[in-house]
Amino acid sequence: MLYGRDTETAALADRLAAAREGRGSALVVRGEAGIGKSSLAAAAAEAAADFTVVRCTGVESEHSWSFAGLQALLLPLAGHLDAIPDHHACVLSRTLGLEAAPDKTAPPGDLRFTVGLAALSLLGAAAVARPVLCIVDDAHWLDPDSAAVLLFLAKRLAAEPVAMLLTVREGYAPDFPTPGLDELRLGPLDDHAAGELLAERLAGVPYSARDRVLRSAEGNPLALLELPAVEPETRLAADWTNTRSTTTRLKQVFGDRIDGLPETTRTLLLLIAADDTADTALVLDAASMLGAQLTDLAPAESDDLVRFEGGRFAFGHPLIRSAAYQGAPVHRRLEAHRTMADVMEPEDHRRPFHLAAAATGPDEAVAAALEASAECASTCGGHGVEYTTFERAAAFTPEGPERGRRLLRAAEAAAAAGNGPKAWELYGRILASTRDRAILARASLIGALVAAWNNDARGAYRLYMEAADHYTAVQPQAAGYPLFRAVELAWQTGDLSRAEVAAEHAERLAIDHSAWVRDLATATAGLNRSCTVAPAEGVAALRRLIDIHKGFGDAVSAEDRGMVAWWQTLVGDIAAAEADASSAARAARQSGSAGALPRLLMMNAVAEFHRGRWKDAEALAANVIDLSLEIGQLIGTVKARAYVLAPVAAYRGDEARVADLAGAMAAQAPADTAVKTGLAEGLLDFTLGRHEDALDRLLSSFDSTAPADILPFVPDAVEAAVRVGDPDRTADLFAWYTEWVEATGQVHLAAVVERTRGLLAPDDEAGIRFERAAALHREAELGSRGFPFEAARTDLLLGEWLRRARRVNEAKTRLRSAAAVFERLGAEPWAERVRRELRAAGDAGPVAAAPDLAGKLTPQELQVVRLAAAGLSNREIGEQLYLSPRTAGYHLYKAYPKLGVASRTELARLGL
Repeated sequence: MLYGRDTETAALADRLAAAREGRGSALVVRGEAGIGKSSLAAAAAEAAADFTVVRCTGVESEHSWSFAGLQALLLPLAGHLDAIPDHHACVLSRTLGLEAAPDKTAPPGDLRFTVGLAALSLLGAAAVARPVLCIVDDAHWLDPDSAAVLLFLAKRLAAEPVAMLLTVREGYAPDFPTPGLDELRLGPLDDHAAGELLAERLAGVPYSARDRVLRSAEGNPLALLELPAVEPETRLAADWTNTRSTTTRLKQVFGDRIDGLPETTRTLLLLIAADDTADTALVLDAASMLGAQLTDLAPAESDDLVRFEGGRFAFGHPLIRSAAYQGAPVHRRLEAHRTMADVMEPEDHRRPFHLAAAATGPDEAVAAALEASAECASTCGGHGVEYTTFERAAAFTPEGPERGRRLLRAAEAAAAAGNGPKAWELYGRILASTRDRAILARASLIGALVAAWNNDARGAYRLYMEAADHYTAVQPQAAGYPLFRAVELAWQTGDLSRAEVAAEHAERLAIDHSAWVRDLATATAGLNRSCTVAPAEGVAALRRLIDIHKGFGDAVSAEDRGMVAWWQTLVGDIAAAEADASSAARAARQSGSAGALPRLLMMNAVAEFHRGRWKDAEALAANVIDLSLEIGQLIGTVKARAYVLAPVAAYRGDEARVADLAGAMAAQAPADTAVKTGLAEGLLDFTLGRHEDALDRLLSSFDSTAPADILPFVPDAVEAAVRVGDPDRTADLFAWYTEWVEATGQVHLAAVVERTRGLLAPDDEAGIRFERAAALHREAELGSRGFPFEAARTDLLLGEWLRRARRVNEAKTRLRSAAAVFERLGAEPWAERVRRELRAAGDAGPVAAAPDLAGKLTPQELQVVRLAAAGLSNREIGEQLYLSPRTAGYHLYKAYPKLGVASRTELARLGL
């Protein structure tokens, strides 16, 4: 019976009931040691008699054993591997140790996603027969790779008959952040519940001592059970109670009990604690070398400190382990670890960690053993364990080049694991540990990558240039990559001179790829209003780079394919950018290259925004934000808000939404906020008719950032200038925009130029310009889906002109066409402007919006439906969106009635 936990057990019962109905969830239970977390988990297991219950416990010594926790949790479900896709079964078989790892030093991609999706498949297969309850005790001690995968799973159980419960100790334990998951904090028992527990379990405690016990225990159930065994006058005195935490007091209680045992018994307890796996044979082998044997454990068993279950030794509570280990003198702990290492086989993965625990200073033999263990983690795919082990190897490495090399390996593994803060910390330690230029070159690349993730473009530029300098000294040809990246970062900051510096450096080195660096520098200048390079030169340079990268085919990395998609938007080829970004995103998901996904999805979102498919753009941008937060890339969250979500909200006239997005950007990237929010606020002012404010803000945005990134919004600034009667303020800007459009040769952009010229022209010439623009929009639609928002804006201006020219019927046709698009997009200020024109034209009838099937769906449903309409199965959809097949099916089930269809065949006919 759990005393005083009615609310908590009811919450668990609700989650189990939901899982029985196919609505899975995860719950994190937090609290201090002894507060009842494990008891609550045991109660959940007892209430889940109709579930398949699997569990694991985080163990401190296994913190450096890649996927140890995941193996313990999922191995009981291995019988279901035949029911999941072959590639998932292959990944899991290797991860769970059922199959040898491939002979390679590092598998592709981010294992959180490849292993996580495979594990999700396995849980789904196991849950077909009966729901599954996963219990993870002491999650704070999980190895990093298991923790990453389990957190991935915990966020994706919504449509699965799976419940997950994780317990986490607060205080005297590693941090275990669980963003996005529901949490339950266990507090102390109230006086009534504490009194009931004490009376029921410890009826022999004298009444005279009970008040002291209750006060001392402070509502901690374990303390209530253990403190009565302590002498009241020595342990329950007020000064002892008030100056120590409950955890410290309980450790002292257990320590006192251990101190009263025979020395050989204490030796056995120390050995069991020193190797948390409590391997029976190993412990007894080590004990015999230290003069102890199995029978010496009897006094500890009698005192309920340790027991033998499942073929292993187990402590009655984790704090007993801590007391047994930390209460022993240092020389005894070192001796225990040395003995453990001596009795282990050389290939045992635990041996290097015992050698390290027994070392008292730098030791190359220990460092080499740890490095070998880290290499093994790399082979098995555990980047998290890989970097922690390499870092530990470096700590035991004597001063010299080897220390820097091992720190570098740790930093590279941390970056591969997506742990930017750790990679950055290791980068700083590399700088302090070595002057080896080859090591410093690679370290600077890691530092630059992390700086770029954190939206620090200037810092990333500086570090790429430093990497190039280091390579120049030891391997000049390798300097091409960092110099190329440096130009890209200079572009992002709008610093054309820095781009030129990098290009000139490449040319001085006469390296093979100096022409590529020069082309990117030319594009940087030509597309960012340089007075020395024409836009046509910039567009031509980008086209050369696009062709070069296209020529490499599948050899181009996912990250570089995202860069190519960006270039395609800058030469106006939105259709190619959309197709290539979508294709690259699918490939990145299949390979587990999650680090490249934010950029690829971002480019896809930008393309959808320009295409006038705002609902899709918003869904993709939300996906970018979620994924960026999951893998720790700040830049993805900033760009998704700045270049997709904020412009959509601005064009819809949603002031509250723009303000919320501006606040979110300010919180995450304060240095960039003024530029990013200035664009959104300028577009909002323009949409709401505040043209003077709009013009000031838009011109400020073009003056203060790399204008190529916001080229599509130049016509808005020009129109705002026309509305305030001061078109000269944007004359140079529009001339530059026009040169760029002519260089791209894109019909849809030529249509916008003609429309803008119509605004600038006398009224008798404007109509001709507007009609020509409308014709160009129709031409653009022939080869693609067109750009409906821009076409509708042209129809609006043409309709206004036609009404003024008293061609009322023609005006009504144009205005109704524009209104239908604006209504579908939710661009209410624009729709209202059209309605006013229609009323002025004598047409006050309602406007039927163009069909907006996408608007009926949630962002997740929309993504699933699009893929299903393209012919993908639920399993394939799940792999694309990091969902289980059941979750993909659930979203389809919810979407069908909204769309008025009942099958995939009907779905495909909707033209989605």
